[in-house]
Amino acid sequence: MTSPPTVLLCDDSRALRMLASRQLVEAGFQVVAEAGNGIQAVEQYRARRPDLVLMDLVMPECDGKLALGRILALDPSARVVVLSSLGAEADIQECLRLGAKSYLQKPIDPEVMARVLHDALA
Repeated sequence: MTSPPTVLLCDDSRALRMLASRQLVEAGFQVVAEAGNGIQAVEQYRARRPDLVLMDLVMPECDGKLALGRILALDPSARVVVLSSLGAEADIQECLRLGAKSYLQKPIDPEVMARVLHDALA
């Protein structure tokens, strides 16, 4: 039996992290760490090296775009999926250009999230 893919969940909303964590587990993932801002996200990535990162864009201290760049500088093969309520095409394209594997919009659709994360692993 193989272990489930590991996920670092980054969002400044504790309520969203709780909801997403439950949805991730139900979809067959293991949440190995959570972060409330981009600085914590980079620290947790460095410590845990998860299979995937689910990253909010708008966070205090260090936003998701900056954290995305820092994580990819640590590990160019990192798989980061951006999660945000910002839906502008320019934001989506910028995240993909920076190296995100995909982009999900809030509110989270559990089935779409599971499919996008599994695709990011492929």
